Amino acid sequence: MMFSAPTRGGGGGSPSDRGCTAPSTPGNERTVARCLNGLDIQGDDTPSSQPAAASNKKKRGAQAVGPDKNGRGLRQLSMRVREIVESKGRTTCNEVADELVADFSNLNINIDSPDPDNPCPQQHDEKNIRRRVYDALNVLIATEIISKDKKEIQWRGLPRTSMNDMEELKTEVIGLKARINKKNAYLQDLQEQYACLQNLVRQNKQLHGSGDAPSGQLDLPFLLVQTRPHATVEVEMSEDMQLLHFDFNRSYAHSEGV
Repeated sequence: MMFSAPTRGGGGGSPSDRGCTAPSTPGNERTVARCLNGLDIQGDDTPSSQPAAASNKKKRGAQAVGPDKNGRGLRQLSMRVREIVESKGRTTCNEVADELVADFSNLNINIDSPDPDNPCPQQHDEKNIRRRVYDALNVLIATEIISKDKKEIQWRGLPRTSMNDMEELKTEVIGLKARINKKNAYLQDLQEQYACLQNLVRQNKQLHGSGDAPSGQLDLPFLLVQTRPHATVEVEMSEDMQLLHFDFNRSYAHSEGV
């Protein structure tokens, strides 16, 4: 289940539409940070990132909470969302948003000069903060770091890789390498068979071209059966010569039909 950001506030699609894949094992906070950092889209860091020719309405919709002197901004807000949910264990989206609004209001994170077209910058910043909270929580839900049941949010924890998982992966890698080696050997055998058949075709062409062609011939397809020199082989053939039965007293091998 995903959160829906409020329709009022900054324009443009939700940054969560960009998508963020779940962190691969072993999970760690650095991987989660990269996912949460994806919420920082172009044009939301500072008003200067907007084109000069953009309309005032577009500028107002694109402006968001800018970084202050301590380097705080959208990335820090996203990580703060994770910290709040982790510390509380169980909470709601509104509780997280209220705490974030209070934190960033105390830090005076908006350093923009007064804008006559935007007489209530604090209210605008609050809307942007709440929108970012929705996006950050959606990322945490997608990566299964938190879970959501109706309005309640529960911390599940960062993904971890146990030693058993590592051993299983190592065993799987060894098995896959063995299969690859076996297939490579089979492929090499097929290549050798192909080269032999090509040489046979070339030899037959030369014999027919020289007029010294053999009197007998071997019709295709045929099956080659091989056993030890001193083995006893019993062969039975049906009356219509369509069925052959072999009986060996030693081990034997046969090639694929040619």
